[in-house]
Order: sequence, then structure tokens, then C-alpha cells
Amino acid sequence: MVDTATIIVMLLLAALFTFSASIKLLGVAKSLAIRDHLQVSPTQWRVIGALELAGVAGVLVGLLWAPIGIAAAIGLTLLSIGAVAFHLRASDRVAEMVPAVIGIVLAVATAVLHTV
Repeated sequence: MVDTATIIVMLLLAALFTFSASIKLLGVAKSLAIRDHLQVSPTQWRVIGALELAGVAGVLVGLLWAPIGIAAAIGLTLLSIGAVAFHLRASDRVAEMVPAVIGIVLAVATAVLHTV
């Protein structure tokens, strides 16, 4: 059985990455500006968006089967670490990295909460 804290953290994680994936896949102007600033190709940007959506699906399936939720949370953690690396490469300020760091915190928390 999944406890309330796990559900809340999972829903926050799902909301964050659903938003992130949506703006990438829909080609929202601000998202495209970030893509260009980070020097990510359009194809890679769409793949990242698709992986984010897959991660959201996995996290939600994790409500029924924890191993899938844990694997998805780990995948979203790795995507977020990659995002931080790209921001560092672009010499961005900490403020630009905050969403990725929040993604890391929520994804790690989701994985950990599934194991306790």
C-alpha cells in the first residue's frame, strides 16, 4: 500500500515533468529559447520530452507496482542531472537550474519513499 506522503511527492513529480514534457513537445517559444541557449538539437529536445512523459507514466504506474515507479523515478533523476550538466556547460546561474534541481529532489524522494 502506498502512503499519503508518497502519493503527494509522486503527484508533484508527475506534474513537474508533465509540464516540462508538454512545453518541449508542443514547441512553446520559451522552451525553444531554452533549447537553443543550451545548444540541444530539436530532435534531442523532443526525445527528452518523450522520455519525461514516459517517466511520468512509469511513476504513476508505480502506484500499482512499486518497482516500475522506482525505475521511472531513477530515470527522471538521471534526466534532471543531465539538465543540470547542460546548464553548467552554458554557465547559467543557479536560478536557471532550480527546476532541474527540484526534479532531482522529487524523483529521489519518490524512489526512496517507495522503498520505506
